[in-house]
Amino acid sequence: MASGKRALLALAFVLIATPAVAQTTGAGGDTVVGDIRVRGAGVIAVANQWFNLLGATTFERDETCKRNGLEYQCGLIGQGVLADIAHDTQYTCTLKEFPGDTRRYGTCVPYDFVLRGPIPGGVDLATAWVRSGWAFANTLHGDGLLAEEAQAKAAKKGMWDGVTPTVRPTDAPKQAFGPAWVFDGNSMRVAGTLVFLAGIEAPELAQSCSLGAGQGGYFCGAYVRSVLIKLTMGKKIFCAIERRQGDDRNWATCSEANAAGTGPKDGGKSINEEMVRSGWAVADRRTSNAYLNAQIDADNENVGLWQGTFTTPREWRLGFR
Repeated sequence: MASGKRALLALAFVLIATPAVAQTTGAGGDTVVGDIRVRGAGVIAVANQWFNLLGATTFERDETCKRNGLEYQCGLIGQGVLADIAHDTQYTCTLKEFPGDTRRYGTCVPYDFVLRGPIPGGVDLATAWVRSGWAFANTLHGDGLLAEEAQAKAAKKGMWDGVTPTVRPTDAPKQAFGPAWVFDGNSMRVAGTLVFLAGIEAPELAQSCSLGAGQGGYFCGAYVRSVLIKLTMGKKIFCAIERRQGDDRNWATCSEANAAGTGPKDGGKSINEEMVRSGWAVADRRTSNAYLNAQIDADNENVGLWQGTFTTPREWRLGFR
């Protein structure tokens, strides 16, 4: 990267302070205080920082459950209930990471700005969500909310009122083959399996980037999603899937499938590589260097994101804008 571009990127990493939001670092890890913004299935944002709610999750937005024999959008409801629980309340969230998992997790409790501390007797957000019956206990990094889930299920609260929803399997599928339904620049559903493109990172849907000094900005997250849609539309996709120790996501290397659907089409590049080589994603060097050369080429050619300035997706989730 040219030195001028590095300087512009450094400026993009400045954290935008939000009024009435405190942010500290203590012995227990980073702590953020403020309003909750729901961004996905158990993914929230506080003070511009994105992280997963520790101990609880729900269905993805497109997933459905059944009641009285009819399907309904339990994923959207589950995320909406989380937003409703957190509505009009400030929270203090302690953040941490776990070995093998590139995500950050937070434990959030109601906060009193007058007392400058947690509200005495306040119920943490994950517990309240599971008790509502619209979230599962997420046992990946602990099983502290299994009893709360069992009680909600016995009481037929939320999604448990009706046909028991199908809980996502814990075993990793080895592959997926079929048409793709794209969520963002880094994830899609292939033949019913949610996959994340391994070794790369793309801007978050809400993320914006700059075209350069005096040229304005654009919503790069939404644009990158359209790029991935164009790469996959009208095609059968084959994904080879793996799981990483300490991580429950399906990490995949995906390509246009061969005629038999048993592997990638001969002679083609993976979608992972195409996203990086076109400049609309970056190599995730925390997990792999497989696409580093493709990123260097895109940077040198000033294509995609490299036409202007941008914050890396990881830095953006950490609150740098």
